[in-house]
This record gives sequence, structure tokens and C-alpha cells, in this order.
Amino acid sequence: MEEQYNILLELQKIDIDIDKEEKKKRSLPSIIAGITKKIQGIKDSLKNKNEDYKSLQIKLKRKEMDLAEKSNKISKHQEDLYGGKISDIKELKQIQKVIAKYEEEKNGIEEEILDIMEEIEDLNKSIYNFEEDLKGKEREFKKRQEEIDSAMKVIEKSLSSLNIKREEILNKITDNRLLKEYELLRKEKGGKAIMEVSGSICPGCYLDLPSDVIYQLERNRKIIICPNCSRILIWKD
Repeated sequence: MEEQYNILLELQKIDIDIDKEEKKKRSLPSIIAGITKKIQGIKDSLKNKNEDYKSLQIKLKRKEMDLAEKSNKISKHQEDLYGGKISDIKELKQIQKVIAKYEEEKNGIEEEILDIMEEIEDLNKSIYNFEEDLKGKEREFKKRQEEIDSAMKVIEKSLSSLNIKREEILNKITDNRLLKEYELLRKEKGGKAIMEVSGSICPGCYLDLPSDVIYQLERNRKIIICPNCSRILIWKD
């Protein structure tokens, strides 16, 4: 029976290594997921910036049309003012006031156009920075993907080797009841069902063991169940 427990201890060491490799395998996609999330965030920001750029372009065209309209009206009234067709002083003064009003409105539109053009210039810089950032993140994604694919191959190779060793160990176990007990306990205890004891403390729960338990383990080499955590205890030679 003691030999069967020693085989289970060997099996546990393999199972712990398998668990570690499986954990590494599960963690690899999260690295890519993090970069993918950042890329999507940049794409969303870039999309918003491009939509703002289109809106500003439309706004600029409208202001340019307004400016052209004001310029045409000014030109028309200047023709009336200096064309010699109108001689009435009051009417001429009225035209001058209208021209002055249009000139003021024109100047306001020109200032708005300059402001919009400045916004467009700043937005172009921002879009450029986002595009460069996106290229960088996509390069990082490609590099990480290659690294992860390579790491995944190493892990798969390791798992394949460990599983072969596990099968070899399983073939040495003749007590199926003991194996089922081990599997159940391993699930309950986070992968560690059997602990090797070399002192007065259980390595599984880190609590003091009763003196009679230590005596039986050390002197009689008996297989003992820890009274605190229910793990299987084996004395470590």
C-alpha cells in the first residue's frame, strides 16, 4: 500500500507540472486580448476624429459659401455706389451703411474660417498621431502573436510529454479506489492531495500536527490523514 501512495506522490508532481503548463496556456490569450482592446480603443478614437474632421470640412465649406455670398453682395452694392446711376445722397449713404454692415459680417466670417482651419490643422495632427499609434500597436500585436504562437508550441510539447509520463504512472496504480480518492482530494485541495512531512507542521495547511501523528509517520512509516486539512501525509526520508 505504501508503494501505491509513493506512486500517487509521483503522479501528483506530474499533475502539478501539468496544471502549471495549463495555467500558462490559458494566460497567453489574455495578452493578445489586452493589445486587441487597445487597438480597438485607438480605432474608435480615430473614427471619432475622422468624423469630427468631416464635420469641420462641411462647416468650412458653408462658411466659405457665406463669405462668397457677402463678397458678392458687397461688390454689387459697390457697383451701385460708384456706378453713377444713383445720385441721391441719402440713398448713397444708405448703401454705404449696408456695405459697412456686410464688411463687418465678412470679417467675422473670415475669423471663423481661420478658427475652423486652425481646428482642422490640430485635428490633422491628432489623426496622424492616432494613426501612428495604431501602426505601432498593430506591429506589437503581430510580434506578440508570433511570440505566443511559439510559446504555445513549447507548452503543447511539454504537456504532451507530461501526459505520456502521467499515463505511465497511472499504469502502475492498481488500487482504483485510492486513485479516485486522490483525484477528488486533489480537486478540493488546489492540486495538492498528498504532502511529504519532515517535521511537526503539515506542509498543506501549515498547522502543527499532533505528536502521535508525527510518531506514527516518522517511526512506523504509516500513511496518515492530516487531522486539520484531510490531506494524505507521507513521511519524507
